[in-house]
Amino acid sequence: MPIPIPQFRRQTKNGSGGSRTQTSFVRSQLILFQSRKKWGMLYSMATVAGLLCVPGVLIAMGSETNILTFAHIVMPLPLISLLVATGMYILNDLVDADLDRANGKNRPIPSGLVSKRQAWIFIAGTNGAAVLLSIATLNLTSMIIIVPMLAIGIMYSAPKTAFMNRFVVKTLSIAAFYMLCALLGVMSSYGMDLAFSNPAVPVYAMVMLGIMIFISSTLNDLGDIEGDRAAGRHTIPIVLGGNNTIKMMMVLAASMLFTSWALYGVSVNIGIAMTLGTSLFALLVINRLLQMRKRLDDLEMELMRKHHKKLFPLHLVLQLNLAVGTILLL
Repeated sequence: MPIPIPQFRRQTKNGSGGSRTQTSFVRSQLILFQSRKKWGMLYSMATVAGLLCVPGVLIAMGSETNILTFAHIVMPLPLISLLVATGMYILNDLVDADLDRANGKNRPIPSGLVSKRQAWIFIAGTNGAAVLLSIATLNLTSMIIIVPMLAIGIMYSAPKTAFMNRFVVKTLSIAAFYMLCALLGVMSSYGMDLAFSNPAVPVYAMVMLGIMIFISSTLNDLGDIEGDRAAGRHTIPIVLGGNNTIKMMMVLAASMLFTSWALYGVSVNIGIAMTLGTSLFALLVINRLLQMRKRLDDLEMELMRKHHKKLFPLHLVLQLNLAVGTILLL
């Protein structure tokens, strides 16, 4: 349920001399989190999926008799991904505030509901809390993995690096971040030794997750072509065009199917359930892309964004398929 706009507000002057309504500090932090929690939760669930995609990890966790030990090892992991991801999105919203305002996007920062100072505090707070939680796991690997996660989040939006402006690099950085979220789960204290002894399944799962988020992020850029072109960005749809972009995404989706059967055919232990599940998922994505391609010339940018939002449940389906497929290996 969306957070309601509070009754107590203060009026400040914007750059054009008009007034804008800003909310209180505590409420501003909740509004910022609310605005990006959906995608933050997706990255958080990638960590859970990564944890479950280690064959035998449920047995290892089930053998734990100390509930407090279990809690400080496992529970912080999805929270770390959630906090870093939401902070990354808000940083991007902050950098893109003027562009979003020009494109009519009603987000908290460009609308003036939340000030830039409040946004900076949110970014520092979420990233700082994520670092503290990684330390709380008492797992050196978790502390190490969070470093490139934070680095990608910063370099994606920072003016000097600006991954978001670079052809292919933009989408690859998002995929890399998503895969790191899964790796955070894979390399938990319960799953680390198991992952090293049987790396095929977690590596396969991370690659499948990375391909899917690459497809989804690229399609999202289809809805921002006009604004991205005006901002001087070189996204995949701008460079390749809409039709070629969808063709490329179809090839990537097909690669998920062919890779699954190729690995299964050479007796890599990913299991028939995971192979079939991923294949059906890939066919579903290809079918969705075919539908988008047929209507590409007729689709307005806002409708293209709606098509991208419809892909959100597919991410959860893929995560569930990989987790269940791993459990069925036992």
